[in-house]
Amino acid sequence: MFGILKPRIELELDEGEEQLYYTRRHWILLLMRIGTPLVIALATLLLAFYRAIGGLFFVFMPDMGTDLNPALIDIPNIAYVIVIAALLYWWSRRSSAKGRKPSLSTRAADLLILLAAGVIALVIYFRYRGGRVFLIDSGYARGTDLLNLVLLLVMLIAVGVIVYLLIDWANDYLVLTNVRVIYDDTQLLVRHVQQDIQIDNIQQVSLSAESYFAYFLGQLALWRDQLLHSLRLRRAPPPEKVAVAYGKLVIGSLSARRLVFDWAYNPAEMQQRINGELSKLRKRQEPELLRQIIDDQIYGHKPAPKTNTPIQVVEREGPLPWLFHKNPEINYAKEEIVWRPYWIFLALAMFPAIAALILVTILLVVVTRLELIGGGLALLVWLPVALVCIGRIIWVREEHENDKYILQREKIIDVDKKPFGPESSRSAPLNNIQDISFDVSFVESILGYGDVTILTGGSGAKFTFKHVPDPRGVQATINDYLTDFKKREKARAQQATLDLLKQYHALQLDHDELIASDQLQSVAEKVKEYLAADTQDQVEREITARLPEAVQRQVNGTLRRELLRGTFFRRRRAP
Repeated sequence: MFGILKPRIELELDEGEEQLYYTRRHWILLLMRIGTPLVIALATLLLAFYRAIGGLFFVFMPDMGTDLNPALIDIPNIAYVIVIAALLYWWSRRSSAKGRKPSLSTRAADLLILLAAGVIALVIYFRYRGGRVFLIDSGYARGTDLLNLVLLLVMLIAVGVIVYLLIDWANDYLVLTNVRVIYDDTQLLVRHVQQDIQIDNIQQVSLSAESYFAYFLGQLALWRDQLLHSLRLRRAPPPEKVAVAYGKLVIGSLSARRLVFDWAYNPAEMQQRINGELSKLRKRQEPELLRQIIDDQIYGHKPAPKTNTPIQVVEREGPLPWLFHKNPEINYAKEEIVWRPYWIFLALAMFPAIAALILVTILLVVVTRLELIGGGLALLVWLPVALVCIGRIIWVREEHENDKYILQREKIIDVDKKPFGPESSRSAPLNNIQDISFDVSFVESILGYGDVTILTGGSGAKFTFKHVPDPRGVQATINDYLTDFKKREKARAQQATLDLLKQYHALQLDHDELIASDQLQSVAEKVKEYLAADTQDQVEREITARLPEAVQRQVNGTLRRELLRGTFFRRRRAP
């Protein structure tokens, strides 16, 4: 495989993090992207070659039409008729599918289809009258004339586009580690985007593949694996069922953040691996976590740990600190972040008033120097103009600075306050957030601002943070707050369960349903003494109960003789 197709995934892995699996876009997407430039490259190359060897187009030769080929029916004309029939069938299907009045673009497309069919019909008539669509005459060989050089240049540009698209396709990955799932996209000379979701924040991994072609390619891959396995060229057994060759993976998290990876190669394998890592993590974490929480808070009487504030942004000063607030601005006491529209919009709103003040000032100075009016009159004219302009500047500044977008640990707030007047605001709890997106144009990406749209449920379903700096960072910060909110909701539910267990434990103690540890120890000692004293008698009773009577008599007689013999010898040895 070419060097540019080799995976070059450069990730900054944390300590203990390792890469487990990756997938890239399917090659079908690459073919779709390079289809148009590939056709252009081949067409311009063939056209330049055709002209270089003397190729001509649409040459009228009436003598050849009457002597050599006077018939309408030949192979090229049959091909042209088939193309005309296909175009007319397409046009009829489009016309029958219209259920309402067609739009201007639809009419234009229909007209182009009919025009193409008409042109091909004229080509048939042109060939019948003796014309030739293609003709090679060495006397007309162009070699490397200007047009051929232009065609070759177009071909080289198309090849360059193909190489660029190939490199762009080869540098697009979805990577799984033992800690997170990472989407890494490097667009050559344009951008490098890297997004990730921690595995413990993943809610679900969905796969959608509705293409018959994707299923067909998966069936071909299954047949190939089965053949290689039967020929003993593949050790691993083939899969039991068909897996689609490509599809769309959507990885959802606790927040509204999602990773969408379309045209993923072998998406079912990636989905299975992510779910496997998620299952292993939860099996490892949840029992130990619950055990630790119960041990600390029920038996250890330790308070619940406080969660840290998920503030991840850095305050930024405006170009004039005395005029602009920090954007974003962090209020650590309230644990909130405040964004305002980008400072350039305040400057644009102030510009007319500042420009008017400067122009009036220059004009009055010039008129005064020319002695057309006196200085006192000029001052009387300038003062009201200056007061109006300065008042307008202050008004615009207050209106801009009071337009705030606030993110708190529980909700988002959109504040719109009139200068020195009333204030209106909208808010929505974080758990109502359904989707977060940002929109950045080319100019906005250069200047570093954009719009962030937050879709929520219920009334006031849409919040738009307009012209905020670093919209991608704003989106990421809201997602972090939303993830923190969901985790705290889960912690609150666990704490409620622990409180219930505490109350149940206290009621058991009040109703003497539990034995204290000292009482349990004394009971254990008494049982031990009882067992030690009664063990010998218990053994004799068990033996007597289990042996037959004849055996019992024999055993009893033997025991008596042994006891008497032992008594006799003890007496003989006595002094």
